[in-house]
Amino acid sequence: MKVDVLQNFKKVISDPWPHIIIENALPEEVHNELRDSVPTEQVMKQRERDHHGKRVYKAQEIISDGDPLSNIWKEFMEYHLSREFFDKVFDIFEPWSKNAPIKKKQVQLVDRRRSDNVSANCYTDFNFAFHPPENNVSNRTPHTDNEKEIYAGLLYLKHPEDKSTGGDFCIHKAGSLKMNKMREYASPGPIINSCPYKSNNFVMFWNGIDTQHSVSPRQGAEHPRWSINMIGRYTGTRNWIKPRL
Repeated sequence: MKVDVLQNFKKVISDPWPHIIIENALPEEVHNELRDSVPTEQVMKQRERDHHGKRVYKAQEIISDGDPLSNIWKEFMEYHLSREFFDKVFDIFEPWSKNAPIKKKQVQLVDRRRSDNVSANCYTDFNFAFHPPENNVSNRTPHTDNEKEIYAGLLYLKHPEDKSTGGDFCIHKAGSLKMNKMREYASPGPIINSCPYKSNNFVMFWNGIDTQHSVSPRQGAEHPRWSINMIGRYTGTRNWIKPRL
């Protein structure tokens, strides 16, 4: 599958928690076509999600808008929402997915094209994430994702004229597990690894209570930071109960 972000997968890194980093995840011609046809106009119609001006265009909104995407983006989105991709992620992270509260053979995914999903216990999601150019500040400080999230993956699409540094996905070794109501840590652990904000880089992790991560501050940013996010979640089940400050 030419649009599969995992086609060049080699290994899972287990320290400090399970994640994968893939450079040049997609064939160059596929990456270039995706990068050059991002639906910027539709993304910019979405509301700002935080004080940094982040905007997100989610799968359900895309479907409700009548799929206003290029053909390659339609193929990309459909594949990364599919059961095939969901199962592939479970298989890649098998040492950890075997302990998931809902096992792969028990999974029933939400069908986004139908309204009747009463038996579904998991769903996949997809979105375009836009961050305005902002320097010397992190647009995502150390945090852990939602307790219902199973996995998350991010594909970077960096403007070819973007010479900025930073904006990297930073992987922390867990310090204190207590978060505030914004899901941020007062005492995060040290950075152990990172995925540079470079076009066609892909990072994915198996979500857990200790998967602390952040985004490094950018320097020299004149272009927005783009990531394409693919997520698996439980509809009701939680991976853990988060400690609070």
